[in-house]
Amino acid sequence: MSTGEKLAAALVLNRPDCLAEINDTLAEAIERVGPEWLSLISEAARALEYEERAASKA
Repeated sequence: MSTGEKLAAALVLNRPDCLAEINDTLAEAIERVGPEWLSLISEAARALEYEERAASKA
């Protein structure tokens, strides 16, 4: 994964510990992923949560 992909994944997964592992802060990650990716983060997080709930019911 590229650094940008790692940052986006950490934001989607709400994992500040992953950001710390690559020596980035939340503010730096937001800045580095840029506005286009940032606009997709909430949608991706909701989709992931929906999938996790559906999998746990199965």
